Amino acid sequence: MPLSGEATTTRSRGQYSTSKLLFFLILSFGLMYLDYKGQYLNKVRSYISVTTYPIHVGVNAPKNIFLKLTESMGQREKIILDNQKLKTENITLGSQIQQIYRLEKENKRLRELLDSKPKTEDIFVLAEIVTENPDPFKHRIIINKGSKEDVHTNQTIADSKGIIGHVIRDQIFGSEVLLITDPEHAIPIEVARTGLRSIALGMGSYEEIKLSYLAVNTDIQKGDILLTSGLGGQYPAGYPVAIIDKVSAQEGESFLEVRAKPFANLTNINEVWVIQRAVDGAIEFE
Repeated sequence: MPLSGEATTTRSRGQYSTSKLLFFLILSFGLMYLDYKGQYLNKVRSYISVTTYPIHVGVNAPKNIFLKLTESMGQREKIILDNQKLKTENITLGSQIQQIYRLEKENKRLRELLDSKPKTEDIFVLAEIVTENPDPFKHRIIINKGSKEDVHTNQTIADSKGIIGHVIRDQIFGSEVLLITDPEHAIPIEVARTGLRSIALGMGSYEEIKLSYLAVNTDIQKGDILLTSGLGGQYPAGYPVAIIDKVSAQEGESFLEVRAKPFANLTNINEVWVIQRAVDGAIEFE
């Protein structure tokens, strides 16, 4: 039976597809053979790769952007953590620097105390201030050395610049000190320039003490140095106490008005010397 026109067309198409497939297979194998034997297609492949590069970039762009964002976020977190760490280290270093400054100041004060230690047989014990009396009319301090360290009543207290006062009450681990500026305090002194002896009295001011009952014709002047005289045995002789900063005479008065500024900085006491055994006679400072 003869084939219809539609069947003939379908058969022709099938034969054409088969022939086309065979053609491309033969072509592919031929190209592969040529590439294997002579590398003839390298230039062609190079041209094709240039043409397809934008396509590869476009396809991989979302992935690359995601990776870069992830990396950027990771770096940002690391930078934040590093910054916080640096801030913490900066605070720590600042605190340490502050400690260094404080230690340097303390060492300086200790060196001053050690350098000012007199050349004598007196025994010196270094003490620190624990507290001050809050009463403005009572100039007294508590130190951290007591009878346990052989610190007792009436022993002299001094700092690197001069006399501070003396112990009025001792306990096992601490002692109370009466300062030379307390209104109840009196200390025998001697004017270094003339040898004049007198009594210096506290006035309730940390900045000055006074000399009383000096006649108007007394040889005393501003800038004179007052030393401990050693009279009465309360204080050893020869220690600096104060410097005269005011001498005046009121008309009709029989006595001079004499004021002196203590050498010791009584408003900012940190460390002091406790003089445990005083030796009579003047002493020489280094």
